[in-house]
Amino acid sequence: MARSFRTQVEMIAGHARAAPDRVAMRQKEHGIWQELTWSGLEEVTRALAAGLIDLGVAHGAHCGILSENRRDWVLAQFAVATAGGVVVGMYPTSPAAEIEHLVTASDTEILFVEDQEQLDKIVELRGRLPKLRRVIVFDPRGTGGVSDYGLLSFEALLARGRAVVAAQADEIARRQGRIAAHDTAMMVFTSGSTGLPKAAMISHANLSGAADYSREIFGDFPPGTDILSYLPLCHIAEQNVTVINALAGQMVMNFGESLRTIRLDLRDVAPEIFFGVPRIWEKTQAEIGVQAATAGRIRRPLTLKALAVAKELGAKRRDRWSLGERLRWRLWDLLIYRHIRAYLGLSRCRVAVTAAAPISEDLLAFVRGIGINAREAWGMSETTGAASIQPDWGCSDGRVGHFVDGVEHRIAEDGELLVRGPIVFEGYYRNEAATAETLTADGWLHTGDVAEHAPDGSITLVDRKKDIMINAAGKNLSPSLIENVMKSSPYIKECIVIADKRQYVTALVQIDMDTVRIWAENRKLAYTTFRSLAENPEVVALIDAEVARLNAKLARVEQVKKVWLLPKELDHDDGEVTATMKVRRARIHQTYAPQIEALYA
Repeated sequence: MARSFRTQVEMIAGHARAAPDRVAMRQKEHGIWQELTWSGLEEVTRALAAGLIDLGVAHGAHCGILSENRRDWVLAQFAVATAGGVVVGMYPTSPAAEIEHLVTASDTEILFVEDQEQLDKIVELRGRLPKLRRVIVFDPRGTGGVSDYGLLSFEALLARGRAVVAAQADEIARRQGRIAAHDTAMMVFTSGSTGLPKAAMISHANLSGAADYSREIFGDFPPGTDILSYLPLCHIAEQNVTVINALAGQMVMNFGESLRTIRLDLRDVAPEIFFGVPRIWEKTQAEIGVQAATAGRIRRPLTLKALAVAKELGAKRRDRWSLGERLRWRLWDLLIYRHIRAYLGLSRCRVAVTAAAPISEDLLAFVRGIGINAREAWGMSETTGAASIQPDWGCSDGRVGHFVDGVEHRIAEDGELLVRGPIVFEGYYRNEAATAETLTADGWLHTGDVAEHAPDGSITLVDRKKDIMINAAGKNLSPSLIENVMKSSPYIKECIVIADKRQYVTALVQIDMDTVRIWAENRKLAYTTFRSLAENPEVVALIDAEVARLNAKLARVEQVKKVWLLPKELDHDDGEVTATMKVRRARIHQTYAPQIEALYA
């Protein structure tokens, strides 16, 4: 009987047969883009898999990857899959203490690390990782003096594999033949905003299902479509947009030199599909605002007017624009917007996806207004990425659109969104209690999100169930709603709302250093550090004025009455945010308890 699912290894082999010379991925090195074809990709991953088997890596072994985005990350991922292993993605920004938990909680035996910086974290944990037996480093520079964990370079593994790949061909075939639909293919760690990250088990059938849904989610793109990978590949959203998409539609995975070169890389690639978490869009808006504010005497008022029109028109659904509004937008597009998109590297972008966290309506209006087809999607690690998405230009009543065909959903009596379908994960590794809380016996996933149905059948998320606050008067408040309104200010980077069991709403605010710095310099305000800038009375007055302006968009009970400016940026190393930059509210409340109480004094 034919398989009802396709492994990622089978997809690669299919593309290598159908289009051997078509480009599968590119890596930018020293300013030059190095290409690898589908046939080349299959050859390299089979050789790497043979090398792993030769090292004694067993079928089903857990192999971690601790690295920033690069081609080698995906090559290692496919090699582990070819050897019948389980891929475990880990955030490169995690400190050593968190890495210890990730490696231990996932029973990782083999670990790929990027470079000396990541290797140093593992060496620091010497003696505390009993199951880890081998480390393979992508960039071995500076690691020559390390002999821990049988350290081996990625190039050495490839050379070793090429020498034995013919001899290992039958073993690779046997391992591929043993793979069942519900076997774990990948472990993706949850953000850990309320506790230690949990390892979500994503099966081969889950990945196959996500590939089947990719055209419905992202659109019908031809082979060779460019995608730029820059967000962490250990996050299911980046896996969904880049890897699963590429395998499903024979697209090209492009890997830039680093996050620092993202703007240049975007212009080089000019991707047709682009994924950005809300923070990316916030930075984009702030950057454009700074460029407009510092432009010349003629360009400045023209650009500012264009941006105001973008917000106005972007706030309205495109399918409801009048003829006059369409003509007006086309004029501004000719004059300003198309040049902004070219500057951003999004001149060819046909679909821009925003997901992973709530985004403010004002910010969405801005992005759409300048001509970027931004569509809100919803998904989580436990749904193997995106499960619902808005139509083009956000033309639906609900904020996160419609679910794909084949994925069921319903809203429970308490408002929680429940989902069931082939992309729902298998459970949390070695955590039966958490799995039982999340997955019902008949396959319904408790998402933890409170949702509402819109008249057209699409849905809107209200907030995380655990984050809903009840004030002293018994009124339910959504902190995300309030926070996103506040973060629509170009001067506010982060906002943490305080309201639970309180008489009124207050907030801790982190200023946006980039925009506030320019604002301060234009007014010749002296400062030396983040703290000195945040504590400047004029900056405090600026943020107070922004909060007062934005309060007008909120119901009276939701309005922020007082704020306190954080003296530093929230830091992952300090435990204040997760690796995905989600705020750990409990830690924030603990760290800044005196300042919070002072807001109610």
